[in-house]
Amino acid sequence: MEEDGVDAVDGVEQSERPARFSRRGLLGLGAGAALTALAGGSTRMWLYERIRWGEDFFPGTPPDVVLEPRAWTTTGDHITFAVLGDNGSGGRNQMDVAGQMARTYQATPYGLVLLAGDISYYGSIDDRWEDVFVEPYTPLIDAGVEWELAIGNHEITEKKSERAAAEIESQIRRLGKPGTYYSAVHGPMEVFVIDTSTPLSEGTGATEQLAWLEEALARSSARWKVALLHHPPYSSGDHGSQMTVREAVEPLFAASGVDIAFTGHDHHYERTHPQAGVVWVVSGAGAKLSRVGHSDFTAHAESTLQFMLVDIDGDVMDVRAITPGGRVIDRFALQARSTR
Repeated sequence: MEEDGVDAVDGVEQSERPARFSRRGLLGLGAGAALTALAGGSTRMWLYERIRWGEDFFPGTPPDVVLEPRAWTTTGDHITFAVLGDNGSGGRNQMDVAGQMARTYQATPYGLVLLAGDISYYGSIDDRWEDVFVEPYTPLIDAGVEWELAIGNHEITEKKSERAAAEIESQIRRLGKPGTYYSAVHGPMEVFVIDTSTPLSEGTGATEQLAWLEEALARSSARWKVALLHHPPYSSGDHGSQMTVREAVEPLFAASGVDIAFTGHDHHYERTHPQAGVVWVVSGAGAKLSRVGHSDFTAHAESTLQFMLVDIDGDVMDVRAITPGGRVIDRFALQARSTR
């Protein structure tokens, strides 16, 4: 059923294939049943909302769609891509978002997804690869879609260790990335992927990464400069604005003409008014939800599952935030800073 909203994306019918029950899903259902039996009515509802939306333990249905391979068109003036963050639960919420991503491709093909981190919850990517990546995104994978990855905090289990280093290595290897920070040119844009977990949030390696970032931004001749990082310098959510990251990267972004920066970490959607010329977006509701308020920098904020569809045509970028039901909760346009 199509949801009401600002705008709607074509193709919102849900698959009727039965949900897949993984061991983790069955465990979640068992825990939910036990809590329901023990708790009172209001407590049961609170627990259900927490488990259903905040943790995403319930099993879901992987998209059962076959997409036309390489149906998109990318040129020196045009590209369409998606943005997704904090998506690695393997549960119902992730499957619902992934399903809409596939249906959106049918209407508006895209050849790239920017992942803003936390692509594997509840275990390592090697153990959960099928659950959190292959099953949700098989239609996109089979269509030949490319992925860029910013490392999230769950990849390092909140702290540095040999195990965390191995997890990071596994993720960048599986997705074929050159490291935890790098840049990649796609059509008219260059994407600057930044590691805010290991170097910037904890200090180690910050000098080296920032020197690379300053040089990479300075030598870029791309019409559009787009940043991808996990921790949001601007957020009205539970984690809030990450000031260490803001102080480190905002001056470079402002001076070098970065147009827009996509982040995750907080499990909501939020877009800022331009800050020193840069629009910041939190798109961290790919599988879980948390609360969001409103700050003086906020242009739009909602706590709802979503991903983003971005279309660049020459000097204009059109951006939509889309729910699993196909509802567009926010839509805005940017003019390239290089042409202002």
